[in-house]
Amino acid sequence: MKKLALLIIGIMLLTGCESDMTELGNRAIIQAAAVDFNGNYQVSALLFSGGGSGGDTIDASQENVIKVSGEGETLAEAIDNISLIDGKKLYMAETKLLILGGGFEKISAADALETLYFDMRCSLNMPVCCAESAEFLTDLQFTEGITSAEKPLALIENANRMGVSPKTTLLDLLADSAGGRASLLPRLAPTKNGRGMTSAGDGKTAVLNGSRYMKNGMLNGYYDAPETAALMLLSGKTDKLLLNYLHNDTEKTCEAYGIRVSPEGSNWRVSAKFRTRNGGSLSESEQRSALSALTELVSHAA
Repeated sequence: MKKLALLIIGIMLLTGCESDMTELGNRAIIQAAAVDFNGNYQVSALLFSGGGSGGDTIDASQENVIKVSGEGETLAEAIDNISLIDGKKLYMAETKLLILGGGFEKISAADALETLYFDMRCSLNMPVCCAESAEFLTDLQFTEGITSAEKPLALIENANRMGVSPKTTLLDLLADSAGGRASLLPRLAPTKNGRGMTSAGDGKTAVLNGSRYMKNGMLNGYYDAPETAALMLLSGKTDKLLLNYLHNDTEKTCEAYGIRVSPEGSNWRVSAKFRTRNGGSLSESEQRSALSALTELVSHAA
């Protein structure tokens, strides 16, 4: 692992020394990239554009973000085949989100991920998620955020802060792949319960819907939201959780923190501290109910 870390640091230093004389104004800045595979690689990208109806103001609702697409036998070819009206050079170093979609259950995404880092210079800190069909996310016009890429990213970051969903980066995927480990990716899915979130009249938007594992570059399994939260605990990715529990036939919510999980025979030993969402204390009986719900959550996923 130490050798891998040194290798990545060395690569970052070397690539940082390279110069690219292309002026920023001559680049098409990709905000989000969606990659599906169906025999060929299909790339859908959201470009940052100052030429929309909003003028110089960056506003996704004013069409300052445009969608482009390309297809090819390799990811590099698909990106090369993206048709740009103004002929600008694609720039992915500022890409905020990568969505891996359909097809990567049968073919490894490893080559595509390496292409994005080595050839397209995507940041190692770029968040990566998955979806049944990645392209649908590039068709949504979110009303929040200055670009359409920011709302899905905000969903992932907020869920990660609450300890219920992972935030996985390109570096995580490359490092886990090199170490023979699996990576847990947040999963986005379409929904129609988001009126006001997008400019679409039918309220069609995206929602976090559990997670999937990536192993050897391939997506495996589906995990619902409770299973994903438990897997976060079991894998040591978090020690806190926004927890729903039942107390005296009333559903309540609290923050569980300092969570410790360890095997105990065929069961799991779970310990934690609890507080209300505004930092208040829980009664002893409420704490017992919360601990019972937390233990059941962990045992279900395990």
